[in-house]
Amino acid sequence: MSGITELHVSSYAPGGAMAAHAHDEASFCLVVAGGYEERILGETNEHAPGDLLFCPAHATHAQRFGHEGARKVIFSPDADTTALLSNHATRLDGRPLLRRSPALLGLGRRIVDQLALGDAFAQLSAQGLTLEALALAAAGLDQRTCQEPAWLRRVREFLHDDPAQEVTLEQLARIAERHPVHLARTFRTVHECTIGDYVRRLRVERAAALLRATRRPLLDIALECGFAGAAQFSRSFRAVHATTPTAWRQAVR
Repeated sequence: MSGITELHVSSYAPGGAMAAHAHDEASFCLVVAGGYEERILGETNEHAPGDLLFCPAHATHAQRFGHEGARKVIFSPDADTTALLSNHATRLDGRPLLRRSPALLGLGRRIVDQLALGDAFAQLSAQGLTLEALALAAAGLDQRTCQEPAWLRRVREFLHDDPAQEVTLEQLARIAERHPVHLARTFRTVHECTIGDYVRRLRVERAAALLRATRRPLLDIALECGFAGAAQFSRSFRAVHATTPTAWRQAVR
């Protein structure tokens, strides 16, 4: 078992664009040349060589490539590797950029070179380098997570326990035993989003799982996941997935 179930190199023409779409499986992407703009999970980001990105399953994303086009190594880990990453604080919760470093760029270029050889050992060598890239990224994220204060971790765990519950900044500040302003500022610094953004994504991803697995009415799902109604649900879902709940359900079923 290699730990990697899919591995290939994709190239994109200068000035091109990729319309909004989603994939059935989660995947990683290591940029090795060029650059592009991507909209995913309610964010628009610029990516450059040396960026290692994560795209969750069924996350709608669109891309616009720069004047040099782009080249990317795209790969998917098997279930055991994904579980290992999650268990070691590699937060695969939707933030696209996992890590950016010259070392990752070097590994990406070596993966491209190995796959280009095409001999009996090329795939094995490329898979080994890909796992090395994942380990490098995970080590960096472990360091970042270790910097998360215990009081902030309590807040995050409270949010995960029941994303549908209504919470206020003051309530979370009491859990953290910190001033609300300090809590909000630290949360944004550590998690690279506001508390509201974080809760929205938790609720939307829970709703997305129900949309895919059940035929329940949208309003029932919206209310169960903590949204005030269908209109708020649709706005929040579109902010994360750049499409409506109905269109997303039709695309993934």
